[in-house]
Amino acid sequence: MDEIFNKNIKAILFDMDGVVIDSEKLYSQSEKKLLAQYGVKFEESDWYYIKGCTEKEFYDLVYLKFDINISRKELISKGRNFLKNVFTEELKYMNGFNEFYSFSMKQYKLALVTSTGPELVDHIDSLLSIYEKFDLVITSKDTTMHKPNPDPYLIAMERLQLSPHECIIFEDSIQGIRSGKAAGSYVIALEGSLEKEVLTQADLIIPSFYDLMKYIPTNKN
Repeated sequence: MDEIFNKNIKAILFDMDGVVIDSEKLYSQSEKKLLAQYGVKFEESDWYYIKGCTEKEFYDLVYLKFDINISRKELISKGRNFLKNVFTEELKYMNGFNEFYSFSMKQYKLALVTSTGPELVDHIDSLLSIYEKFDLVITSKDTTMHKPNPDPYLIAMERLQLSPHECIIFEDSIQGIRSGKAAGSYVIALEGSLEKEVLTQADLIIPSFYDLMKYIPTNKN
């Protein structure tokens, strides 16, 4: 484990929801509350797929599985408003992220690679000033192919002018882990959004960022 952050590593690429910000439970609360108004209730197994998917993929699944008497455009608008209101009241950074960030910002390029759309990411930035923490931000608008496809991470690496073996990826979802591995990088999974047992495709699973801080070198040179 002490060789993870070796001298070849130049960048750390972070998923956003459930990794940088403590938002996954807020998504679940908002989505369940919104959809319950229309008699929609997902099976627990569905949430394994939903975590890490784009907004489009989420509503594709809603309309594929359920007959809802509301237009897609209106439901999406209501969903965004639900999330914005909940985020405004409750959103915060993940436990340990800011401390890990203070260590890593001095050593590496940092990128945010999320399947979330720019409208909601902009709202999150208005609450937490998230953009200023990263050298690069990739949202769903930056690629036509999304996680578990490797494109989001490959685009980030291309813009950073780095190769996969020079990057470490942090994820918390099955879709994200598959994306990171398909991109060719070392993937660390953060527990919390999903149980450890379903994150086994990652190279390493950790309970929190605190478990990694002692492995960040104080000076790589």
